[in-house]
Amino acid sequence: MTHYEMAEKLAEKMNVSLEEAKTALEACEWEMLDAALLLEKEHGAENRAYSTEREAEDATSGRERAKVRRRGAVKGLGELARSAFNMGNRNRFEVRRGDEQVLEMPVLVLVLLMLFAFWVCVPLLVIGLFAGFRYSFSGAELGRDSVNNAMDKAAEVAEKVKEEVVGEH
Repeated sequence: MTHYEMAEKLAEKMNVSLEEAKTALEACEWEMLDAALLLEKEHGAENRAYSTEREAEDATSGRERAKVRRRGAVKGLGELARSAFNMGNRNRFEVRRGDEQVLEMPVLVLVLLMLFAFWVCVPLLVIGLFAGFRYSFSGAELGRDSVNNAMDKAAEVAEKVKEEVVGEH
């Protein structure tokens, strides 16, 4: 229902002008029941054309709709978590040195390690780059060339920095 329709309905039910109904609705953040109660207080029972009991029922059904929306949001978060979990298991993180694969693990394990042991994992990954290790991803979602090209560029930058440091000595 639009704000105009709400104001029209409230004006009709409360026997007030459209402007008074709109002002009351704005003051009550467009909550119909609160606006009706406000108008009741302002105009008294003699100007009332109806009772607010039905609106109280509507407010209760509004609360029920809010519960349903919250349940839907929680279900949506559950679906998102399940999807992320599945994607983390379908894709792999690979560590290579030269042509030899040194380590392979699900991306989910890498993410968990990064979450719970960030200050250990990141330095190890950086040190690994300087030690000649290369990282890549495989799998439907992360095994794309764009992702792996970024990983290769990081390895190339580490190699250049290593050469500069070794070249200075």
